[in-house]
Amino acid sequence: MKEIHQVAVIGAGLMGLGIGVEYARFGYDVKLFNTGKTSSEAAQQKAQEILDLMLKTRLMTRAGANAARKRLTYYTDVKETAVGADLVVESVLENLPLKQAVFAELDAICPPPVLLCTNTSSLRVTEIAARAKHPERILATHYTQPPHFAPLVEVVAGDKTDPEIVPVVAGMLRKMNKMVVVCEDTPRFLQNRIQRAIGQECQAMVDEGLATPEMIDNVICYGFGRRMGYTGYFKRLDLIGLDFASGLDKAKGLPPWPPIAEHVAKGETGMASGKGFYDWPPAKREEFLLWYHTELIRLMQQDIKRGEI
Repeated sequence: MKEIHQVAVIGAGLMGLGIGVEYARFGYDVKLFNTGKTSSEAAQQKAQEILDLMLKTRLMTRAGANAARKRLTYYTDVKETAVGADLVVESVLENLPLKQAVFAELDAICPPPVLLCTNTSSLRVTEIAARAKHPERILATHYTQPPHFAPLVEVVAGDKTDPEIVPVVAGMLRKMNKMVVVCEDTPRFLQNRIQRAIGQECQAMVDEGLATPEMIDNVICYGFGRRMGYTGYFKRLDLIGLDFASGLDKAKGLPPWPPIAEHVAKGETGMASGKGFYDWPPAKREEFLLWYHTELIRLMQQDIKRGEI
């Protein structure tokens, strides 16, 4: 497979620009497309602001930030942007006909084995690639906003995607310090399904008059949302104990979730027993808890310093 040096980003807006900066930060030459001169100049200014912040926070050295800036070039013509690229990332509006048209155009401009990626957050890769002659080289790399600071990228193959390119792209992203999760080609993937479920409940509580938006945000930011940044969902179950979680369901008259019940039946109750959804040898458990609690203290100290609590 062709080695990747040149990256093109089609749609250097809210997401695409950050994606382009990330590639430039890790040594790739990046060409960024915007529909007009004004938006292209705005992207250039925003890229400089991002790099300045990375420098200020010591994520990059001055030499590294300057080198990344020089790797970014700006265009208002799709063909001029995509020609010569080894990998193209599409990040236009979340509109299926538009994305299909973009990939049909890219498919004609960029000969195989150029890889074509979509940053879709809700559409199936298979549908996006439907009008392309070479759907085997199309896949999704769904970033998290802001893509230059959030590490998660969901990599998704369509029905006709060559399975051999998935580990290539995933491996490249992991070298860029991304947390890669390879997902199935379903609408909204994993992240947005979780976010949607939370969002629907939040809106329902506002509609029912149970809480204001500010109250709900405080509950998330200073409660479960804060700890979930470190434990996720299943590590949290291991931490509180699967036997405890099972008991909560039983107290409500509900049958425990079968995977939890199966672990409990085998004596695998989580961190306390050394095994649950994860393996927890004593050293790993103690290391995790120390890190987790230290991080919670650090964040609490910042809240106090800012006068938030």
